[in-house]
Amino acid sequence: MAQQINLLTPILLAPKRYFSALTLLQATGLLLLGGLAATLWMQQRDRSAEAEHQALLARYATERQQLQVARASLPAPQDALALQTQLQALQAGNADRTVLLRTLGSDPASRGGQRHSDLLVLVARTLPDGTWLSELRYTPGRVELAGGTLNTAQLRPWLSQLAAHPLLAGQQLSALRVERLGAPSTETQGNTLLQAGSPLIRTPVPVWAFRVVSAPAAPASAASGVLR
Repeated sequence: MAQQINLLTPILLAPKRYFSALTLLQATGLLLLGGLAATLWMQQRDRSAEAEHQALLARYATERQQLQVARASLPAPQDALALQTQLQALQAGNADRTVLLRTLGSDPASRGGQRHSDLLVLVARTLPDGTWLSELRYTPGRVELAGGTLNTAQLRPWLSQLAAHPLLAGQQLSALRVERLGAPSTETQGNTLLQAGSPLIRTPVPVWAFRVVSAPAAPASAASGVLR
């Protein structure tokens, strides 16, 4: 079997070159391109940051100018003693109003169920059928009712119900004057439904005019009837 023996020393062989000039040149070019790209990117960022900074400074300058204008328009500082005097006057006024509100709140005419509107509601709710009002006057200590009815028997129970209202406490609706409509002495003043020319005068059904006050009324005439 044939064999071959290399008698040359390995040091005499041509060495392998891992970094040739071309490789180094290419690497240098890549580094230069990378550095140039990084430089351009950083410059772009710097320009953007500078633009934002300038815009922020411009905004701050505008706000500072607005603050200066607002500060110039503020009133001059007042003396602490004058402010204290004004505050005391306001507190005194508030105290007076508080006392007034408490006084009004303790007024019987302002409590629930004792307002003037409550009396009107009561009259409207309890008014009997066939009865109407042409006048209602109320002042503290006196009430006056005037109207007409087709049934005089309903007046007494109705007036008793009204007399139980808190606004009429202590008052008696005893002065009840009832007159037959068409009688010569019938009082129709202020009652347009019972005056001359009213259709009620020509109706065949008897119509009675009444007037109630919380004080004694004048004596009835001969043509008048007093409900008992």
